[in-house]
Amino acid sequence: MMTKIDTSGWKEFVIEDLFEKLQLDIKNESFNKTFDVSEERTPEFSLPLANAKHGNNGIMYYGREADFDTAEMTIDIVQNGAIATGDVYAQPQKTGVLWDAYLVKPKAEINSSSTLLFLATVLERAIKDRFSYDDKCIWDKAKLLSVTLPCTDKGEPDWAYMDAYMSEVMHDCEKNLAELKCILSQ
Repeated sequence: MMTKIDTSGWKEFVIEDLFEKLQLDIKNESFNKTFDVSEERTPEFSLPLANAKHGNNGIMYYGREADFDTAEMTIDIVQNGAIATGDVYAQPQKTGVLWDAYLVKPKAEINSSSTLLFLATVLERAIKDRFSYDDKCIWDKAKLLSVTLPCTDKGEPDWAYMDAYMSEVMHDCEKNLAELKCILSQ
């Protein structure tokens, strides 16, 4: 079981120093939302699309991969929505953007979905309560905020710590879920 984290050695970083906003577009020039996306994932509509969605990992629709620019190992920030503004989700899989959200990518090479989960949580804590439906979470404002991260002895973000920590959290969750299933099946 995880213990309380000692953050005394952590350091503040400005978001734009760690992340870049990706410019992902709709490639289909005759795009029509009625015909070109689906609320259900199907063989035709298989690409998750970031949108102003609270829950479901920020995915409201699925599109055709050929219709959208895509990226992997990114973080989805919802910039608009009555409830969803400022929600942040890790998107390790190939993802496109519909509207009202954007994807950011760590400037450092990140190949771990566990590290993305850690970063998404830290980002959401930094931005969620600062924005609203009337004060959109646009990148030009969000990028100026700071996040506090674990650091190496050299003062750089400690990606290995983030990965190990979230991997342990996920392992604990899976173990607890298995125990609960066992109890419920009795």
